[in-house]
Amino acid sequence: MQVLWSEADTITLLNLVVAHKASAGKGLNFKATFWNTAAAHLRNPSKGAPKSAKACKDKWKRLRKTYDAVDQLCSRSGFMYSLKLGANIGIENEQLWNAFVRVCWLYYNKMKEIMPLKAKGLN
Repeated sequence: MQVLWSEADTITLLNLVVAHKASAGKGLNFKATFWNTAAAHLRNPSKGAPKSAKACKDKWKRLRKTYDAVDQLCSRSGFMYSLKLGANIGIENEQLWNAFVRVCWLYYNKMKEIMPLKAKGLN
């Protein structure tokens, strides 16, 4: 059975990340024991096969990458991002920003709570 992530499964994972955030350190690099705990909480997922420790870790990596992309978009001048409209970019930029035009990213606010603040330099 394929590992599928429902909204409920993703929220469960994010809630576990919040609860165990202190054990991950500044870089939010969780140890294997955390991923085993996460997998145990997702043994009976609402969708797809039970999640393994590796599947949970891989999902976390994808969530972080998506968060970084959305956060960069939010911090660039001239671009806005909202949960209601996504990037709200018009047809003229559709091909370039297709991933953001389609839908908003449901997990942005939760990820913003979790992710450490980054210093923004001029480089």
